[in-house]
This record gives sequence, structure tokens and C-alpha cells, in this order.
Amino acid sequence: MKIRIPKKTRRLLILYLAVLVILYIVVFQMPKMSDKFETTQVLENGTLEVSCEAEGYLIKDEAVCTAEETGTIEYKMDENTVVKKGTTIVSIEAADTDKESEIRGKYQDVLDRLKGFDLLTESRKAPISGVFSMSVDGNEKFFGIDNLDKITKEKAEARNLDTLDLNREKAIQGEPVFKISSDDAWYIICWVEKADAQKFEEGQKVRITIDENTMDAKVQTIKKEGEFYKMVFYLNVYYEDFCTARKVNMTVVQSNTMGVIVDNECIVEKNGQKGVYVKTKDGDTYFRPIKVKITDGKQSVIYESIYVNDKYEQVETVRVYQEVLRHPQEALEEDLADEL
Repeated sequence: MKIRIPKKTRRLLILYLAVLVILYIVVFQMPKMSDKFETTQVLENGTLEVSCEAEGYLIKDEAVCTAEETGTIEYKMDENTVVKKGTTIVSIEAADTDKESEIRGKYQDVLDRLKGFDLLTESRKAPISGVFSMSVDGNEKFFGIDNLDKITKEKAEARNLDTLDLNREKAIQGEPVFKISSDDAWYIICWVEKADAQKFEEGQKVRITIDENTMDAKVQTIKKEGEFYKMVFYLNVYYEDFCTARKVNMTVVQSNTMGVIVDNECIVEKNGQKGVYVKTKDGDTYFRPIKVKITDGKQSVIYESIYVNDKYEQVETVRVYQEVLRHPQEALEEDLADEL
């Protein structure tokens, strides 16, 4: 049995469904679109994590040791062993070889790049304390701590970073046979754009993740270099690929910072002082100075109630649940005009 719905009723049902769709859009979708047109932000407490991705270069003190004589090599320990200065790393039993010119050529490029390197020495013992490895890349001098300030983005990217395995049975006098990398104090340098550089401050503690290794570090320096900013991080810990790694992909993360969250579009600068315009219940506005703890470029964590400025003076600032203008430029211009 077919139920026939009158044409008038069908029209009413269609109209009713259309109204429901419109209501759904207004209630559930319009707020998302209207966010752009909100005139104020209510300040609330929150937590902000700031991070950036970068390609970094490891800077460390490394000693490359060459064979004292031609002969058969015997390594006294496993690779990646931590050793003290003066520890015997290899023994060499004197012997002749018929492939001297062939073997020499394999290491000549590395030796050429290490000419004049203070830590290139003939020795069977570790000349410094650190981690023992059997690989070199010829960049031990260039990426040494003494050269840290001279390394530029252009020069770093032009280096040949291919590594050479030193593990073998025989060596000719003067050929590299092992390396010691000091892990007491080392650095990572990277170049980032201004937006990322502004997320961090010199002296700040951060976490650096390389592959699955997360390490504590400190921001040593941030300096503008051409179009980019050169960031230097200080570390004193060891991680799995410490000896062989030279160029790494890393994530730099600040510790989670708690405080009052404000959108950066709410922040203006008045007479050299950052601040926001607070809106009162009566609709009036007034400027209130702020001090930023951290920012991710879109939002900032700021101090609440009172902060101490550079002159060690207490400054009254914003409080939670106050309303601040999202687009305060007009209020700022009126404020400055009234001061004339």
C-alpha cells in the first residue's frame, strides 16, 4: 500500500529540512568563520610548547691518530668505547706491504684536508679523553670547536661529508687508524629563518631530538648571518651516533611554559614597550604593558598581574579573564594622538 503525501505537505517538509540545514550551518559552522571577526580575546592560563625543525652540524674536539709504522693492526677495544687520555687503542706489528701506493691513495684526500690540524698525530694511544671510533671524514679540523665562530652556512654546506671506514688489518705509516671524539663539551650549529630564531633566547635550556635520541642542551648564541640566523647549542652528553654523525636533522623544543596565553595579533608596541589594549565593561580601552615569556609566532605566554622589568621595577600587567583587543592598532593611534 503506497502512502501518498499531498504536494503541499511535501513542500512544507522540504522547507522544514532546508531550515534545519541553515540552522546547523549557523550554529556549528559560523563560529569557525566568525573567529576572524572577533574583536576581543579573553585571556586565560595555558601551556605553550615552542619548537622548530632544522639541519644541524655537530661541532666537537676530535683527534685523528695515524699509524706510527707500517704493519698489521690490532684494535684493543670495541668501537664507541669511552677512553681516557693515554689509553692504548691499537698495537701494530711491523710488516712490509706490497700495496703501499694503493692504500695510501685511499686516505690521501682525508690527510690533505687535515694538514695543519693540531690533533692529527702519530700515536697508538688516545691523545685526548673521549669516545673511540674507526671512521673519519676529513672535517675534524673544519668542524672543530676552535673554528666554531668561522663556520658559515655556505661553507658548511659545501663540505664533503662522506665518511671513511678505518677498520682494517694492515696500515702504512702515516695513515689514519682511529679517532677519539671528546663528549665532555660539544656543540650543534644550525641556520634558521627569523621567525624560528625569535622563538628562542640565548642562555635558554632546550631539548634537542635527533632520530630517537632526545638530549638536554642550552642555546649558546643566536646571531644574524645574511638572510638567516646562526644558532649555536651547547651539549655535554653522549648519544648513540655521536662519533659518526656530522650533519643531522633535528627538532629543537623549549620546555612547556605556563602562563597567560595571548594571540600575537593582540600585541602592539607603544613607545618601545610591548603591550595590549584592555577593554573595560563600559567599552573603554587602556594600554597595559606585558612581558613575553615565549612565543611560537602566533601565540605568546606572558606574565600575569606583575612582572619585573629590565630596571628591576615591578610593573602592573594583565590578569586572567580580562578582555583585550584583537586588532589594537586604531586604539594605539588614538592613544598616541591624545598624548600630543
